[in-house]
Amino acid sequence: MDQSFARELQKYISQQITQLKHWLKPDPADSLALKIVKGIYKLLAVLVLTALSPVIIIVLVIAFLAAF
Repeated sequence: MDQSFARELQKYISQQITQLKHWLKPDPADSLALKIVKGIYKLLAVLVLTALSPVIIIVLVIAFLAAF
């Protein structure tokens, strides 16, 4: 694999993770109740994002085929 491609891929992934972390942080201007409601919805969104991740799907398929 080309080193520049690997470096750019690593840079892109780190930027996406940083953006996700920033999105997950609560807004200080919101009330406590609104922070809790937004936190629950963001938690559900992250769980769906993780569950539908291609890496997780591949690992689960391999585990299923190994057990089969």
